[in-house]
Amino acid sequence: MSELFTLQTPLLELILRAAVIYFFLLLVMRLIGRHEFGQLTPFDLILLLIISESIAEAFTAGDSSLLAALVSASTLLALSVLVSIGQYKSQRIRKIVSPEALKVIEDGKIIEKSLRRELMTHDDLRERLRALGIASIEEVRIAYIESDGDISALTYRETDRSRAAAVEERKKTE
Repeated sequence: MSELFTLQTPLLELILRAAVIYFFLLLVMRLIGRHEFGQLTPFDLILLLIISESIAEAFTAGDSSLLAALVSASTLLALSVLVSIGQYKSQRIRKIVSPEALKVIEDGKIIEKSLRRELMTHDDLRERLRALGIASIEEVRIAYIESDGDISALTYRETDRSRAAAVEERKKTE
């Protein structure tokens, strides 16, 4: 029973291991690109499981005590909170951790450079637009890949409707 709470690995080493792995994975996720996070394919799920299995032992350096697991988990949670606070307080940290939205369509035309940057195909983009109820790229006034990989888009219909609503609202107040 006492082995559950007896660390076989120094406390500082456990904290350092968790921190290094956390920041390494944060960097890898940033480099992979937003497109990958918008939708998880079976291949992506398998890859995530393999990655998590391959780094699990590294978190605790083979220390099977309950305390080692709790220290590693607490370190990850604390780092997550600190990064969130950092994003809230610093635009620089926000840009590093969460990229800004990337414009992929403007005035019904695909911005090829943006698609290449995110490794997104035309078919992927069309599929994501159809999921939003948009039948063709020509309908889109502007579309972005958001930092979480989702696509947001405004069609000409929507922008015309909101412009018309604003004009009507102005007429009422005059």
